Amino acid sequence: MRSLLPSMSERVNLFEAYTSGLPPPDMGPFVRVNMISSLDGALAVGGRSGGLGGPADRLLFSVLRSLADVVLVGAGTARVERYGPVELPRELQSARQERGQAPLPPVAVVTQSADLDWSSKLFAATSPRTIVIAPGTTHVDKLARAREVADVFTTGTGAVDLASAVRALAAEGMHHVLCEGGPTLTTSLAAAGLVDELCLTLSPQLAGSVGGPLMGGWLGSGGLWLARTHLSHGSYERRFQSQPLTQLVRLQLVHLLEEDSYLFLRFRRRGE
Repeated sequence: MRSLLPSMSERVNLFEAYTSGLPPPDMGPFVRVNMISSLDGALAVGGRSGGLGGPADRLLFSVLRSLADVVLVGAGTARVERYGPVELPRELQSARQERGQAPLPPVAVVTQSADLDWSSKLFAATSPRTIVIAPGTTHVDKLARAREVADVFTTGTGAVDLASAVRALAAEGMHHVLCEGGPTLTTSLAAAGLVDELCLTLSPQLAGSVGGPLMGGWLGSGGLWLARTHLSHGSYERRFQSQPLTQLVRLQLVHLLEEDSYLFLRFRRRGE
């Protein structure tokens, strides 16, 4: 993988590229979003994002997971993408332990209904256990069932309070949150002012997008302005009530990498 910006380089160390500038844990929660899009804005092919990826994207996917304390995902995406516990090569697990992290990060599922398949592979892991984040108003019987196979965080009335959920994760030592979608959860995090970084992979494909991109925007002067929101057709949990972005969120381009015509962009939220 080579670097195009901020400087040209024919070989990039991904760990150095994606750890530079990260805040220390005592600075509070840090939320990084990782997503992939076709050139015409599709977030999935056949309902799943895997069809857009390639070897370099899958490598970066593992690197970002290896750096995180917890992987955050919406319930609909967990269903469609058939999520299981995080798996990492032995060398990445060892590197985590050397940094003082657990060998593997848990998956935290945000759900408004707590209607999940408790027999799925996602809830088979015992170390670390999957985390379920649900509204505080969820029926006690559903929460009791969830606690049989997962650690449960409750926050918010009627819907999950994402800011409170992120703080609760940080209070348990999970400061570095990696959000892997879906689009509704990502949009809601952005609307709540919780997105510190966006890692966007542009796949060199045209997918005939119908729903359009999650967040429309344009590149210019080293920044990304995120403005409007769209939901993809059918694939994501409809109960999750996303908040519209009421103002532009400006991000600063940190770097631009390339391999096999895939573009890997890392953006950081601008300071006020």
